Amino acid sequence: MVAALAVLARELYGLQPEGFTAARNARAGELKPSDAALAKQVAVLRKPAPAAWVVNLLAREHPDDLTALLDLGERMRTAQEQLDRDALRRLGSERRAAVTALAQAGAARAAGLGHPPTPAVLGDVEQTLLAGTSDPAAAGAVASGLLIKPLRAGGFDPVDLHGAVAVPDAAPWVASPGSAQSLAPPDPVQLADVRRRKEARAKAERREHDADAAAAEVDALERRAHRLELRRASLEAEIAELREQLGTAEAALAAVTDDDSALTEARAQATRAADDASARARDARDAADALEKTDRHAGPPAS
Repeated sequence: MVAALAVLARELYGLQPEGFTAARNARAGELKPSDAALAKQVAVLRKPAPAAWVVNLLAREHPDDLTALLDLGERMRTAQEQLDRDALRRLGSERRAAVTALAQAGAARAAGLGHPPTPAVLGDVEQTLLAGTSDPAAAGAVASGLLIKPLRAGGFDPVDLHGAVAVPDAAPWVASPGSAQSLAPPDPVQLADVRRRKEARAKAERREHDADAAAAEVDALERRAHRLELRRASLEAEIAELREQLGTAEAALAAVTDDDSALTEARAQATRAADDASARARDARDAADALEKTDRHAGPPAS
């Protein structure tokens, strides 16, 4: 049943969007007399969203490029498990370029068929391709050619594929020779293993982030310590200069103090001398005045 449904679904999902609903209903009607159960499953197949339709185009018309991108995602997951940061940076750059190129190829093909994608749709195409590189089950969904809606990766959590693929149990995408593993639809045990690996990677990433943050804090503190050391040296030099200026000022003050003491003594001596001179002058004036008075009382001298 699944194989037959997958064949019919691939036929329908290879059609252009405007022809999907009519072709689906017609096919279900044809099947109903001979296989009512299969006809019912065909009748409920959902029309793909614009971005999903473009990704389905890529799965059919650019399978090699899409396989190369999904292989790249598998290598990235391996590098992440091994905490190979250099490889992750290199593969991340390759992935960005490959996603952009493949999305543009899908946009060009869709435009050629009369359905040019809007920027929003093209963004969903790119997000779906990225999701295919982040999760093994999502890789199978992207390459199935049976997508109903675009996908979006959610950090280290498995991609939500609920209602995303028309026939979830259809034949999976298989990694090209030389890649790390085949991407058959995982059973619950495999999903649990994938989840544990993702959680371990998430924990390792958090620890690395914490270590990077701590190292950045150390660098910031070291830069601050260096600035403080420079400031300390500058202030010490300024203090030394001020102390030298203080010594010079103190020496000048001592000289002024000595000069002031000498001047005070000289003023005292000069004051005493002036007082003595004034006293002698008064005495002389008094003597002169007394002599003049005596002369006046004695009268003129005899002839």
